[in-house]
Amino acid sequence: MIETRDERPNVVTEEVLRGFLAGGYLLELVCTQTAEKRHNTWYGVWMARAVTEDGRHTMRLVTSRSILKTREFKTIVGLVSFLAEMGCTTASIPLKEGGCERHAAPGQLA
Repeated sequence: MIETRDERPNVVTEEVLRGFLAGGYLLELVCTQTAEKRHNTWYGVWMARAVTEDGRHTMRLVTSRSILKTREFKTIVGLVSFLAEMGCTTASIPLKEGGCERHAAPGQLA
């Protein structure tokens, strides 16, 4: 029996992410640590990933293809800045651990 494997990588850098978004992938934000408000700023931990519309293929955003460290966002301000750079015109951000929200984005500054 011949073993088949899906050879597509499951990680993506920011530069490559832009291409996937331009090609129709969605940008999904996942809250990995429940957010809390301290003074005027919301803190938590979020990660981003590219996902097909049917959700069958996902690729998490990493800082570098050689290191493969998941890029984490620690404040909502940083997360919104990232979304704007990806071309999002709105921001829906999950605040509870495990929550996720999808965004359609062209992959470039709106």
